[in-house]
Amino acid sequence: MLFINRYSFLITAVVVLAATAAVLLRDGLSRRDALALAAIAGAFILSWLFIRPGPSTLAQTAAVEAALQSGQPTLIEFQSDY
Repeated sequence: MLFINRYSFLITAVVVLAATAAVLLRDGLSRRDALALAAIAGAFILSWLFIRPGPSTLAQTAAVEAALQSGQPTLIEFQSDY
């Protein structure tokens, strides 16, 4: 289950691409089919690039504690690279 949780985006992308390829390639490969598959693969790649988490703005424990004690409301988010 951990594997599915960790790689769910990749698994979904592969399944969607394979299902689309199975439907499009029933009658052979045409230029339109290849273009559609490339567009879907590109959409998955671009969406992964946009939604992946970036580096933390506060890397040191002291900086986090200072931000929490600054008197300003603080939003804490915990994200995983997976």
